[in-house]
Amino acid sequence: MTISATAKGIMLGTLIFSAIGLAIGLFLVPDPLFYAIGVGLGCAMSVLKTFLLERSINKITQAGPEDKKAAQNAMRLGYMSRYLLTAAVLVAAVFLLDIWGLVGTLVGTIAMTLAALAARIFVRGDKI
Repeated sequence: MTISATAKGIMLGTLIFSAIGLAIGLFLVPDPLFYAIGVGLGCAMSVLKTFLLERSINKITQAGPEDKKAAQNAMRLGYMSRYLLTAAVLVAAVFLLDIWGLVGTLVGTIAMTLAALAARIFVRGDKI
């Protein structure tokens, strides 16, 4: 499966915004190790969610007009899997890391949203 330039740009933006959040947070938090682990965990989850979103969109657009029910089910399955992944990572961060690890995980998660908002900067091949 090929990944579109838009998804690659969002993934690159996620990595950049996570690195910025990591660099700023290392100076502000009292426990930088758990914070760094949390940002890495949140960033990895965000990149995986972008890949899963791309895959879901491809499945939905490849379904024909007669497969409307299959496309709806693929859309629901895709978005539920992304929500379950987010919930699992946040619950793991709560139980395995301290509060600063959870904050780092949230920073890595929000990095994807920021990258999607700034996608025009990171995307070179596709038009948004």
